[in-house]
Amino acid sequence: MTPPVSATQEPGSQGSAGSAGTTDSPATQGSTSEPSLDFDLLTPEAEASKGLLDPDLQKDLETRRTMLKLHQGLGLAMAGGLTAATVLGQLQFNESFRGGGDDRTLLAWHRGVVIGTSVLFATVGTLGLLAPDPVERAFQWDTVTFHKIFMSLATAGMITQAILGILATHSYGEITEPKYATAHQVVGYATLGCVAAGIVTLTF
Repeated sequence: MTPPVSATQEPGSQGSAGSAGTTDSPATQGSTSEPSLDFDLLTPEAEASKGLLDPDLQKDLETRRTMLKLHQGLGLAMAGGLTAATVLGQLQFNESFRGGGDDRTLLAWHRGVVIGTSVLFATVGTLGLLAPDPVERAFQWDTVTFHKIFMSLATAGMITQAILGILATHSYGEITEPKYATAHQVVGYATLGCVAAGIVTLTF
């Protein structure tokens, strides 16, 4: 006689249990087939190819930054030299035309400082003009624009000073000497003022 089947036992349950014992669980399968996450999302080559990094633009910006730092540092040195030249010129003017004896003791110092300051002025201007600017900007009245205006006026003043100084030196002892010297003095103060204004516009 065939024994009765229990109500809690389903037909084929033994086979299912046996097959379950030989079948891998989903967790076990995932542990062996899951891919590694150790990889770079964007390599430098990929960034460049996607336009996220422009080597030429970065190089131009670094060059501009370096040149403008030199422009700023040498510009401050130039302003100091121009101040010293103006002071020496005023002292020599007092000696020559205001009862100081006219011994010309400070003229050589004044001339030497002027030459050094002029070289610095030309170097500073060249750095500012040749610094690459790869980013296109629309014209606007900002501090940089006013800086350029004041330094352009200072450039004209430096050239005018040099001409008037030469004329005053060549007119030594003549009636025109005080006139050239006075004009040289006035333009000198105006030039110093333009340089100071150009520095202030970038500082504030």
